[in-house]
Order: sequence, then structure tokens, then C-alpha cells
Amino acid sequence: MIRNIRKIGNSQGIIIPRDLLQEIGYPKTVDITSTRDGILISPVAGRAVRRKPRDKDEAEGLYRIMKAELDADIKKGKIKFIGPREIRMDI
Repeated sequence: MIRNIRKIGNSQGIIIPRDLLQEIGYPKTVDITSTRDGILISPVAGRAVRRKPRDKDEAEGLYRIMKAELDADIKKGKIKFIGPREIRMDI
């Protein structure tokens, strides 16, 4: 993919396409490293990576995983319901 370097304020930059950002979860913080071959941009390690599901099947799969983990924590007593939309998690 070829992109032009643009003037952004007093700096230079590129516009990163939305689909590339979606693949890595729209990180708010990235690490920029100079390499022998060019520049490497990667999300900062240890941060939660979020992105929208690609399709309905992926969304349903992610929901099933989340629900299974939540159900397991409820059975272990780590999570308790306080109200209809509130839970308390013991850490």
C-alpha cells in the first residue's frame, strides 16, 4: 500500500486507512520504531485492543465466549448481581 506523506500542523504524517486500524483494534497509543527496512507502527503492549466484529458470526462467537466466562465466574462466586443491570466483581 502506497501513501503520501502529508504536512500535519508543524509535522509530517500519513493517513492510516480505517481497515488497517480496525485490524489492530483502533489503538489510542502506538509504538513507532525505526527498522532497517523502514518504520514499524504497533499497538502498545499490555493495552486492551478493541475492534468491531467483522461479521455477525464473529459477533455471536465473541458473545458466547464472554457469556461462558461470565457464567463461570458467577458459579465460582467471583461475580454477584446487585441489580438488574449491575454486578459486583470480587478481585
